[in-house]
Amino acid sequence: MKHRATREFVIGGVLGPITRPEVVIAGLYRGDDLVIVGRTVPLSPAQSAELGAVLTPAKPGHPWPDEITSKRWGGKDSKKPLTKVEPLVVAEVAADPATQGGQVRHSMRFIRLRPDLTPDDLDQLDS
Repeated sequence: MKHRATREFVIGGVLGPITRPEVVIAGLYRGDDLVIVGRTVPLSPAQSAELGAVLTPAKPGHPWPDEITSKRWGGKDSKKPLTKVEPLVVAEVAADPATQGGQVRHSMRFIRLRPDLTPDDLDQLDS
């Protein structure tokens, strides 16, 4: 039986359009750098609508790439366009506690938005 714990992450990007995201790309800060740490499984239509209402497009200088590969999470090496968002929104996810090099090893499940938290409230990744 897999154990899943809930954790909070910064939403730094999504797969799909910003108004109807399909998958969340989660990040955490290491110092001043926003680092990709994992992704969610596909969102439900209700979750997609909820997130689409609060996400804003990234300003120039967002540190993440324009495309992301699924290989980093054990998928076949296919690249998908990454829709970068302003890293202001915090989400709670259910995640397997297994990590490797700061990366969550398995896809996470989006649980809810955390409007009571800001990215500054979250623990940072170890250097």
